[in-house]
Amino acid sequence: MEKVIEFKKPQKRKVLKEDSFVARLPYPLTIHTIVDIVERMGVEHEGTVLPGLKYIERQIVKKEREE
Repeated sequence: MEKVIEFKKPQKRKVLKEDSFVARLPYPLTIHTIVDIVERMGVEHEGTVLPGLKYIERQIVKKEREE
């Protein structure tokens, strides 16, 4: 009796939604990277989020300089 091997057809790749993106990010993430992403890609409620991130970034830079 012969063994019959059946191969499955390759499945089509899933298509990403138009409102999504793939990005390579450095590890570990820094506040500078996060701010850069928000500035380039945008984010919901940008008028509120971006100033908050910039404030956090300034505080971190200030602490780094003190050390």
